[in-house]
Amino acid sequence: MRGLSPRVSHGILSRMALITWCNRLIKAGFYVAFGIVPLLLTPWNYELFEYNKMMAVYAITAVVATAWLIKMVKEQHIRVARTPLDIPILLFVASQLISALFSIDPHVSWFGYYSRFNGGVFSILSYTLLYYAFVTNKDLFLPGNTSYSVQTLASAPSKKKDKKTQPVHHPAPLYAEAVIRLLSISLMTAAVVAIYGVLERLGIDKHLWVQDVQNRVFSTLGQPNWLAAYLVALVPVALASGVRHIMTSAEKKYRIKAALSLLLAVLFFVVLLFTRSRSGLLGFAVMEVIFWGLLSLEVITQRQPKQPHSNHPLVKPAVLLHIIFALIVFVNGTGTPALDKWVTFAGLKTTITNVTNTTKTQEATPSAVAGPALEVGGTESGTIRKYVWQGAINAWNSTLKTKLIGTGTETFAFAFYEFRPVEHNNTSEWDFLYNKAHNEYLNYLATTGVFGLGSYLLFLGSVGWLIITKIRKQLAVNKNNIPSDYTRYTIYSSLFAGWASLLVTNFFGFSVVILQIFLFLFPAMIVALDSNDEQKEKIITIKPPAWMVWVILLLGVYTIARLGSYWYADTLYANGYRLIRAGLYGQAIPALNSAIALNRAEPMYHDELANGYATLSVAAFEGNNSTQAAQLAALAVEESTKALSISPRNVNFYKTRTKVYYTLSALEPSFNAKAIEALEAALTLSPNDPKIYYNLAILVGRDGDTNGAIGHLLKAKELKPNYRDVYYALWVFYTEEQKPAEARAILEEYLTKIDPNDNDFQERLK
Repeated sequence: MRGLSPRVSHGILSRMALITWCNRLIKAGFYVAFGIVPLLLTPWNYELFEYNKMMAVYAITAVVATAWLIKMVKEQHIRVARTPLDIPILLFVASQLISALFSIDPHVSWFGYYSRFNGGVFSILSYTLLYYAFVTNKDLFLPGNTSYSVQTLASAPSKKKDKKTQPVHHPAPLYAEAVIRLLSISLMTAAVVAIYGVLERLGIDKHLWVQDVQNRVFSTLGQPNWLAAYLVALVPVALASGVRHIMTSAEKKYRIKAALSLLLAVLFFVVLLFTRSRSGLLGFAVMEVIFWGLLSLEVITQRQPKQPHSNHPLVKPAVLLHIIFALIVFVNGTGTPALDKWVTFAGLKTTITNVTNTTKTQEATPSAVAGPALEVGGTESGTIRKYVWQGAINAWNSTLKTKLIGTGTETFAFAFYEFRPVEHNNTSEWDFLYNKAHNEYLNYLATTGVFGLGSYLLFLGSVGWLIITKIRKQLAVNKNNIPSDYTRYTIYSSLFAGWASLLVTNFFGFSVVILQIFLFLFPAMIVALDSNDEQKEKIITIKPPAWMVWVILLLGVYTIARLGSYWYADTLYANGYRLIRAGLYGQAIPALNSAIALNRAEPMYHDELANGYATLSVAAFEGNNSTQAAQLAALAVEESTKALSISPRNVNFYKTRTKVYYTLSALEPSFNAKAIEALEAALTLSPNDPKIYYNLAILVGRDGDTNGAIGHLLKAKELKPNYRDVYYALWVFYTEEQKPAEARAILEEYLTKIDPNDNDFQERLK
């Protein structure tokens, strides 16, 4: 290098090599986030889908953050992009942190609810870090850009007074190409996901799942509504790709690319229908209005008075595309019987001829299939959601603290137990656990209060305003007879439409890992599209010691190693969990202990181990090994106590503790009193749970307090008037108390008000 000494040249080359590797890792991290994360699932984990995706995001964040920090150290600059979304994002993150600090269950608030994981503070921090890593390192995604030049490194500022500098800006079309590259990766992955969804519809893996996956596919996402939301968010991206190719050139290769892009959108729509997700359909409708509405505005603002709008090159493809959509709906249906009777062949035939009754109509319509009660089965989904949402409002409105900062980030499961409406007991999902409010906005309101929901809405509103502002600027350019930049405009339109669809699907559900990636990184792409206003950076010159790189590298490696150990611990826990359900307690205990050795802070592991120890204790006692039985009993109680010490508001842990004591009462009858005590503690956390009253009645009755048992059963009956087990238990206790009139009356009440065709009760009445 001319003008530089060999030693300086060697140092610069070494720095370049290291920075180049850091740049490659940062780029690879985002490619993996968009291209690999949606596909991740394994058969070895407790939760097959979300856990693997969340752990991958943590690993990606660790790699990207480590590479970014090392890069800044070697450049002797702290570089963080300043964007219009800084204040909303930081306020939102602050709301999650404050809520976690005052949470009713800090462990869940930081790590997320076990089996959902997404939504804890660590996940929010990960998405935020990825947002800033992307907008700060956007130049890395430009074609052919891998590192900074030698001259830049050689002339790097070395004085602390050089606090701020402006970055070099590249032409806007280059940033558009960078965004297109990432979106293309996401489309290719979504194509794989969608094709697998089609194969599921054909029954390729129906033998693997308890769910009827042929009727409601979920592909690699794990749940039909999540798959629907994922595909809907990417439909406008596929449409935008087709529009760009149509407007780019009339050459054959561009026509083929346009056709393939539009066919991909059709594939996504078909699989959306296979999910039978009503929230997905509504999100699709909103997406369609936004995307095609924005393109129509663009067409209208182009001043070409001699050319009718009907002759625009987009008109025919758009019309053809929607004819295809309509034909698919006409044949397949939408999954909503009330709508399908007007838009499907079978529905129209039935409506017009009026030959069959309503039941037969539903059977003849392809959309009338079984599914989860929150979607199409059991109690009507709207009714269930009404009670779940009411529980969220009750939790938020319970105290001044919860009104301001909620019950704690991601603690809805515990809040709903305490504040669920009594009416929910009359639904088909009365004993279900809801770890989310099935409404992202109410979930934030209940768990993070006005501060959390307000900052979240501020973030969403700021993103929407940012995109609308950019679109308005583009339309203003069009009015000045400047040729339209279809590439940039269609990216704006597609990202806005896809991002907005998430706001709709989240209203009737909740976001999962890949949807959160879209929620944060779609806006990051919007910000990155401009090369000037939104790309100002805060650059602070630093002079770190040489060993700082090694410290950062070791911390990064340690973080990834810990993530690997946590992942492996989950596989061990899943194995132990399944072995216990199979009755193989002796094999389950070592697996659970190994899981705890790798992740002692996870209360689920201790809770499951307590259950296993209790059962083995009874087996040892029955084998006349009293010493071992006592030791195992002590271990069971100890593990249960550890679980509750980490998550003291977890009702299920108290139920497990009750089961542990009830099991151990075979060794020592006095444990029955402790079982009652544990169940009473659960009752304080879930006062409207009729099953707790029922089980409490059984334990109290076992202790000889028949009147107390009857009192608990009557309370359970009050909370759930159609609870068959309660009626039967009342009949048993009344019979034991030699109260035949009351015993007969309780059977007659059930047969009269609940189920007159119950043969067992009819026989007992005789």
